[in-house]
Formats: sequence, structure tokens, C-alpha cells
Amino acid sequence: MDTEKLIKDIVKNVLQRLNSEFPKKQPEEKALALGPESIKLKTAQAVASDRKIVCSISVKHVHLCREHLDILYGKDYEPAILKELYQPGNYAYKETVTIVGPKLNALQNVRILGPLRSKSQVELAKTDCIILGIDAPVRPSGQLEGTTSCVLIGPKGAVYLKEGVIRANRHLHLSQEDADYFGIRDNDEVDVRVPGPKGLTFNNVQVRVSKDFLSEMHIDTDDGNAADVVNGTLVEIVNASCIAPIGPSTIADFSRIPPSIPDNSISVEITDPNILRNMNKAMEAGNVSSKVITDTGSYTGSAKTAKTVITVADLDNYKVSGINLTSDVILSPLARDEALARGIKIFG
Repeated sequence: MDTEKLIKDIVKNVLQRLNSEFPKKQPEEKALALGPESIKLKTAQAVASDRKIVCSISVKHVHLCREHLDILYGKDYEPAILKELYQPGNYAYKETVTIVGPKLNALQNVRILGPLRSKSQVELAKTDCIILGIDAPVRPSGQLEGTTSCVLIGPKGAVYLKEGVIRANRHLHLSQEDADYFGIRDNDEVDVRVPGPKGLTFNNVQVRVSKDFLSEMHIDTDDGNAADVVNGTLVEIVNASCIAPIGPSTIADFSRIPPSIPDNSISVEITDPNILRNMNKAMEAGNVSSKVITDTGSYTGSAKTAKTVITVADLDNYKVSGINLTSDVILSPLARDEALARGIKIFG
């Protein structure tokens, strides 16, 4: 038996089969399903030549209704546009707010985005929620029923949001042209792959389709950090069940890189008595007297269950007596650590 001839024949037959199944001139003819049957994509071999989608990092931000803007900044206040965002008709205002959670920790200088909406909405990442001491659910924008509460503080007043704090779901804005290209319909869910050394695939990405959209994916800062994504990173829609090796990360050309939302926010513990008073008033207005807080004795308000907040500045008053943590006393996390360091007894 001529072994060399046999091997050549086998190789020839294999190459002929591959060429017949994957023609070089038209690799796009073989498609594979992605999620719903309506979604048809190219073969994994052709993914690299598919259209890429620009990805944006959505840092923590606030959408306000007219009523709440009036409270926070004054009646009929008109915010100033700081920067146009990638999606047409959306922009970042110069104005910011402070967000306060039940742990008395605050996120300061959180950007307000426009235009104004019918309901106020706060969008945070999981890390932001941990700082504030809240457990915000993952929701599509606008689905606010049963979501988390917080207090918003502006230069003119404070607002208690009974609900409205969410972690925005991963979502993808698609132009009608790109939706037709991928065979994707509004509200479909897809998988999106991020390239690079920390590349990964995001699942359960909601797609919103409109002729007015520019194609753009939005993820929060936690997802962005996990995959080393920066504004302008190019990502691709894939079938997560059949993924080619992840290649190097690429960035969109300058004209396609979305502007980042200006973010000079910081996280701190609230100890200012004036801010605490405003929080108290906002909570009273929201009919949540059981959660009303005050500073130590200088303001009691009209709530039935006003609480005493002990901060670092108050610790000298408890050197001898110690701190009795009754149901009417809130000891801030920073004050707890400092009290232990000073040897102040905490009981109750």
C-alpha cells in the first residue's frame, strides 16, 4: 500500500469538503442562531469581519423629573448642558446631586443627565450600592416599581425617593440598519463579547431598536472594570455557545468614541448637621417618619420616631457613659470604628 498517496488523498478529500461547506467568497451564507429564532449571525469563522459595536461605560448618574429639580435647585430652575452624549438628544448637565443611603454614607457630585423625565431615577453600580448600604435591583431603565429608596440632596433642598434606585441592566442601543443587518428585534436578548486580555462575554444583554439610535452598548462601571473596557472599546454580538478565541482589544476611531459622563463624585460619611436636617425634612415629606434621623439633639422635627445620630464629632460626649445602641440611636460606621479605637464602650 502506498501510504504517502493515501495520506495525500485523505487531505485532498478533507479540503474539498471544507471548501464546499465554507466557500471562501461567501462565508456569510452559513449562519447560526443566536437566542430567538429571528436572530441570525455569521459563522464563528467570520465573526472577526462582522460589524463591531461601540461600548460605553455608564457611570453612576441621576435622571430627574421637573418637580424634584425644582425642590433640589429651585422653582423653574433651568440646568445647563455640560456635554452632549453619544445618543442623540441626551446630555450631561453641569449640575450634580448628593445621594445618601441608610448607612449615612453619601455619594457626592453625582451627575444629572438630561432631558428631564416623568419620574426621577438613580442608576448605580453594585459597588456604589455597597457604599450606600442599599440593595438596588437590576432593572431596565424606567421600570421602577418596587425598587430601592434613597435621599437626594441639592443646594436648595432634599428629596426622599421612595423608589427609583436601580442597577441598570446591560443593554444595547441598535440603529434600525444594524438591527436589520443582525436580524435582531426590539427587546431581544443577545450575547456580547469583549476582546482583550481580560475579555469576557456578557450575557442577557437587552436590545433596544430605533431608527433614531446610534448603535452603542451600555454597561456600568463594575462590568467595565471586570473586562478592562474603556469608552470606545469595540465589542461584537456573538453566539455564546460557539465562540472563537478572544483576540486583542481594539478601540473605535475618534469620531465614534462616545464622550464619557464627567464624574468627579466622591463617597463620604454624612456628619454635617445641616445636611442631616434636610434629610429629616425630606423623609418627613415622604411620610417615612420611622426612618427619620436627626443630629444629636439640635433638631427634633415633628416626626414621631426621630432618631439620634452619633458621628465622630459627638464621641467626646460619650467618653464616660459609653454608647447605648437603643432603637432610637444610629451610630455611624466611622464613629463606631473611632469609638473602638478610643476605648469608648459600646453596648445595647
